[in-house]
Amino acid sequence: MKTYFNRILIFNSAFPGDIVLTTPLVRAVYERFPGTYLAFCTTPAGVRLLAGLSYIDRLITYDKHGSQKGTLGMLETAFRLRRENYDLALSAHRSLRTALLLKLAGIPLRVGFEQSSGAALYHLKVRRKLELHETQRNLSLLEPFGVKQESYSTQPVLPVTGEEANHVFGLLGVGLPRGSGPLVLIAPGSVWGTKRWISERFARLADILTGTYQARVILVGSAYDRGPADQVLSNLKSPVLDLVGMTDLRELCALMRKADLLVTGDSAPMHIAWAFDIPTVAIFGATSPELGFAPLSARCRVVEVKGLECKPCSDHGPERCPLGHFKCMQGVTVDMVLEASAEMLALSRRKSESLSE
Repeated sequence: MKTYFNRILIFNSAFPGDIVLTTPLVRAVYERFPGTYLAFCTTPAGVRLLAGLSYIDRLITYDKHGSQKGTLGMLETAFRLRRENYDLALSAHRSLRTALLLKLAGIPLRVGFEQSSGAALYHLKVRRKLELHETQRNLSLLEPFGVKQESYSTQPVLPVTGEEANHVFGLLGVGLPRGSGPLVLIAPGSVWGTKRWISERFARLADILTGTYQARVILVGSAYDRGPADQVLSNLKSPVLDLVGMTDLRELCALMRKADLLVTGDSAPMHIAWAFDIPTVAIFGATSPELGFAPLSARCRVVEVKGLECKPCSDHGPERCPLGHFKCMQGVTVDMVLEASAEMLALSRRKSESLSE
């Protein structure tokens, strides 16, 4: 098997959280093939998220839901990649469209998962082991080259610039509640409805954290999360800083670095927090940690209802409960999340004390 490549392309055009979980593969390729030109083809959001990551020589935008939508957009991207003469492609994305695009790009050695829709279009197929974490599954794409996935770190890595840090500093200076208590980020939203905890309970949690721990609470999320955030705000009794829709993913990274705790669902902020080793409480509803997406971190606590035969009901979680009862989220109480939050805040305090010694 060839062990040296001039130009390597990594491809993943999935959701931002999936892009974050591909960064350990990026780092491993950089370490395994030193001096090789490394490109990453991804969505506009992925390009924004990874811009400035030192392991990557080139970021390539594939706007599959926008300007490069449909067959013509796929062909345009494929022929653009063809002109760049990559000699190895590693595909962390399992769609037929991705496999076809990479074949049309004329890349002479293409590696993908054998469970991919377009597996027949890959030269080398790696089994996507369901018992592994998603970062480990991505790292296993290097197994044909003698690389053991357990030899490399699974922690994601993300860049933050001084400009983004300054922008966040300005936002905090305007509306952050006064005090010196812990900075707690709450991310109530998700693209998938059954990944969202109940808004009234998020509000109750925020009120308790504010009253008991003098926490300074910030609501975070994209403009898409405006609806769930407004529902939380309408039930709050304590002051919070609402930054939903006011930061992009990179600015969220900068904000995350300042946080003492993140409370979130199974969504991108959970993965971003792992990259910065931020104590996290992750509320899982329709999905399950057994699917391989919960952070492999001692600083993360998963809160979920166990023992439900219907859980997980899908890989992503549907918009509504297929059975109509939503027990997976209805059963997650404020006390359950509060207990996990208290444990993670204690971890955060111990870290702060050790840094000040």
